Amino acid sequence: MQSQQQADGELLQMFGKVIAIVLLLTLLGILGVRYFSSVDKLGAQGLRVDHNKMLNVLAMVKAQWLAKGRPAEMRLEWDDLAFDRQESVEPAGQTLVKMSPGGWPIPDTDDLAGCKQLWRQLLGREPGTQQVVTELGPGGDVCSFIANNSDRLSYQLSTGRVIFLTNE
Repeated sequence: MQSQQQADGELLQMFGKVIAIVLLLTLLGILGVRYFSSVDKLGAQGLRVDHNKMLNVLAMVKAQWLAKGRPAEMRLEWDDLAFDRQESVEPAGQTLVKMSPGGWPIPDTDDLAGCKQLWRQLLGREPGTQQVVTELGPGGDVCSFIANNSDRLSYQLSTGRVIFLTNE
């Protein structure tokens, strides 16, 4: 009879361990699902921050353009800005950008590479570093930057208008 009680005790002990493992795996599963569902939201926040940053940068560029007598191209002065200098391709204060007749920065070339270069000139880093896809509008007058969750930041080259579209 003693061996039967001992076997029952070991069986209950093993059952308790199985229940503990199942609960632990369930908890880890729930935390994993919540973590991975928030990754897209974080990407959207990054593009939202870039939207605000681009609006501020464009306002400063327009002010510099007016102060310098409306040149066709000008050197941007980013000495007072806190760009992430490790990612910057060009040295601080050395960004030469082409300007539209209305005073808005435009790409050097009317293609995808031009839009990527404009993003780098205005925001100080490559669009690929934050998994942003660049797209040129069909008329060649809009540079769009698309996050992995399909949120879109569009910059209209002729008017300087910046539009942020989200899936929320």
